[in-house]
Amino acid sequence: MKEKRLDYIDMVKGIGIVLVVIGHSTYVSEPVLTWLTSFHMPLFFVVSGMLFAHKDSAAEPFGSYVRKRFCGMMIPYFWFSLIYLGVDYYYLYAHPQVIDQAFINSAWLQALSFFGISVLWFLPTIFVGEVSLYGLIRKCPPGITVLLCVAGIFIPTTGMNLIRAYIDMEASFFYTWLGNLLMALLRVFPAVIFLLMGYYTYFQIRKLYLRPYLEVLVGIGCLLLNGAVAFANGRVDMHYLVFHHVLLYYLGAYSASLGLLLLCRHIRPFWLPCFLGTHSLIVMLTHLDCQVMSLAIRFAAGMNQFIPRAKDLLFRVNLYGALLIGELFMIVLVGKIGFFLIGRRRPLPLEGPGWLQQWWHKMRSKKMRRVK
Repeated sequence: MKEKRLDYIDMVKGIGIVLVVIGHSTYVSEPVLTWLTSFHMPLFFVVSGMLFAHKDSAAEPFGSYVRKRFCGMMIPYFWFSLIYLGVDYYYLYAHPQVIDQAFINSAWLQALSFFGISVLWFLPTIFVGEVSLYGLIRKCPPGITVLLCVAGIFIPTTGMNLIRAYIDMEASFFYTWLGNLLMALLRVFPAVIFLLMGYYTYFQIRKLYLRPYLEVLVGIGCLLLNGAVAFANGRVDMHYLVFHHVLLYYLGAYSASLGLLLLCRHIRPFWLPCFLGTHSLIVMLTHLDCQVMSLAIRFAAGMNQFIPRAKDLLFRVNLYGALLIGELFMIVLVGKIGFFLIGRRRPLPLEGPGWLQQWWHKMRSKKMRRVK
């Protein structure tokens, strides 16, 4: 039986992926980037934990669950690693001033160590994290799970210190590969912690009996708490395991995730963020290294030449508008033609906004009547 989609989770994922794209645009101020990095990636792990609970994935046979998650996460990892490398080789031969052979070698090592080229780090991390979550929920008593999570909070920082102390990643290809692999494994610890947070949050939110306006106020309070914690802790990065004060990192990331979840539960579902959230994986995979971002920047810079005033504002409007159009195109392209790249066996069903669907059905009905 197909699970009912939770519109508010799609909304949260849509908002989250927009924030990821904005953060990668490099045209944001340092304070905004500090705020974004405090939660925009942990948000997806928290949401994935909630979906794990919503779908009751722990009740699935282990082999079936692993196979499904492998197709959904690791097949895109392998395909898009090849695509990114292909783009790099194009620049190596067409624009050798941009990248060199050392850059290509580094990209190969990142792909083969599951460190991940660019945004692809997310896929093996969440795959191993979700398989670990399955094991913890199925086999591990809650008390032991809590102890493991407490230990897991400090393991990445300790592990990174050991890597810096004992592995010279510039000594050889092997040591570079080994260091990358160990960092990829260390990322699983925060991933599992955020997945568990999302898993238990799902059940708590279902039992929440606050009035809607109180729930909205709690959500706003959580976002304000995140803002205070984010600026106290400084800019962080889960990709490179930069957490600073780890307790502040987890507090800030979870408070923002919970705040967005509570707010979106009481916002009427809007097509665009829900659509982007439903297909957030495609946006994640294509916005940066598939040159959508680069083309959008060129378009925005070109448009600025025609209007000399308000250049900064115009540039941002054109940039994010072009990014949105480009990503909607990529969703249709990958969803309908390149669906195998994301581990699907058939094209994705893509639903347009309500008014567009009504117009389309009306036009089809008229056409059918004419045929008859």
